[in-house]
Amino acid sequence: MQSFRMILLMLSLWMAGCTSSKKITYFNDIAATTGHASMARFPQLRIQSGDVLQIIVSTPDKDVTQLLNPNLTGFSSPSGTGIDQGYLVDSAGYIRMPIAGRLFVRNKTTAMIDEQVTTELSKTLKNVYVSTRMVSFRISVLGDVAHPGSFRVGTERTSILDALSMAGDMNTTADRKDVMVIREIDGVRYYTSLNLKDSKTMASPYYYLANNDVVYIKPGSGKQFPTSKLVQLLPVILSAISLATTIVLLSK
Repeated sequence: MQSFRMILLMLSLWMAGCTSSKKITYFNDIAATTGHASMARFPQLRIQSGDVLQIIVSTPDKDVTQLLNPNLTGFSSPSGTGIDQGYLVDSAGYIRMPIAGRLFVRNKTTAMIDEQVTTELSKTLKNVYVSTRMVSFRISVLGDVAHPGSFRVGTERTSILDALSMAGDMNTTADRKDVMVIREIDGVRYYTSLNLKDSKTMASPYYYLANNDVVYIKPGSGKQFPTSKLVQLLPVILSAISLATTIVLLSK
């Protein structure tokens, strides 16, 4: 009888430790069968000091093309990020290119830089084609997630859900109603809180992340690390108690 009571006690602890699926789902206000939510307008990426740009130039003259794209046939980054194949935007917002010279690019989009470089090169070259992309796009995810860290991103269109996916998603103990995003613009840091249980968050200008954004996931107010460890061990404990009870009953 005492063994039976012990099993009931352990089962009660197990049930208390379980997390309701409603507490860990995102956007609870969207119907399970169908629904829609307003999305934020995807912001065009604005280049900042410290960014690295890969600018590929094509011309009919192979020698000129190679001069303007020396890294396309030479050294490439071991990490595969292409960060060693670009132009670093200096603290004043400028880059230096062969033939084009010193160009101010801070707060411009990649499309604007395409046009700017094309205009400068067309003063001395014919039939110029330019393609620009940023190769230093990076975000950081910290706090109550499976794999916190910094992540390099190969696309400018990255949402906060994409970032959480890279970090292995939030732990079940994380606070989904108060996710902090830290963003730096022209040397000034801005902070905002996102509620990932509310679909209105998709309309926030912080839903899509910018270069060097930091996402911080707070642990839930009721998180207790020793208890969570106990919950993980409960299946083993219950199996041991069940086995011991069976042995006792068979030995009588």
